[in-house]
Amino acid sequence: MAQFGGRLWLLVAALAVAFHVTRAGLPTIRFKGEQKLPLLEGSNVTLECLTDEPGEDLSGFTFQKYSTWLHTWISLDKVKQLRCWFFDVAISREDRRLWLSISDLQPWHTGLYRCTGSNSTGNASASQELELSVEYLHGILLTRANTWCGTLGDSVTVLEGSTLALECSADASQPPRYQWKREGEAWAEESGALTLAEVSREHTGTYTCKAQHPLVPRLIQTKSIRVFVEGRERAYTLDSVVSLSTPMLALAVALPAVLLLLVVMVVAFLIPRHRAAAKKKAALEETGQRTPIYKGSLESVPSVVADTHPPGDLKREHTG
Repeated sequence: MAQFGGRLWLLVAALAVAFHVTRAGLPTIRFKGEQKLPLLEGSNVTLECLTDEPGEDLSGFTFQKYSTWLHTWISLDKVKQLRCWFFDVAISREDRRLWLSISDLQPWHTGLYRCTGSNSTGNASASQELELSVEYLHGILLTRANTWCGTLGDSVTVLEGSTLALECSADASQPPRYQWKREGEAWAEESGALTLAEVSREHTGTYTCKAQHPLVPRLIQTKSIRVFVEGRERAYTLDSVVSLSTPMLALAVALPAVLLLLVVMVVAFLIPRHRAAAKKKAALEETGQRTPIYKGSLESVPSVVADTHPPGDLKREHTG
């Protein structure tokens, strides 16, 4: 009986060891240390891969990022696949630990990350996904609504009595909050669009659009534009030309330049042809050739009939 009990204990111990050996440690991905959130563009972040088996060798584990373009997971430290520099990350292994470091976070770093791999027995496992969100707010773009070339610069000129519709937009990780204000006045328009109907001289002034990130209030961008109002008897002065938007000013300069270029090309094409024709005519005159008497002839036919009647005889014949 004692011998049977000893064999039973040996069997249980062997099964426990086999289970421990064949069981792959479940990986976990997390931020290394105390990471301040939200993550802002330009900041640094480090991710760490761990398993629930203390001291487990992580040489067979790697970090992966989900590619929304390829619709698959990309191993970030596999040479045969897309390399680390493609995603601008650094993988480090030390003391059986695995880290992923990203310096100067950019919008393209946003996405899903995970840790995956296998132990010495080849059993594969993957961690839960960790979503990395990079918050940012870039510069403001001012445009004029209902125009084919609406990008505006620092100023815009409108005719008195017309309607001016301005739109404010900014590239951001989250839809920004917009606000329009006029310099020297207390009113504010909580919108990305500003419409001035029936414009008069009183609307002349500086208008400022402010864009604010909804999750990170300290991320703010502003842009101002000077509005000039001219009467219907508009005079094209230097100030009115300078106040044109950048695209319109470029068009005003480029159109005459294109027309001038076309004229130069036409003249450059016609002058050589004219010179070649003149040289050919001069060469023909030097060789004594005359113009053919009919189309398709190769040589002119010399005249062999002489005038046998003097001018006096011709006159007498006509009078007779």
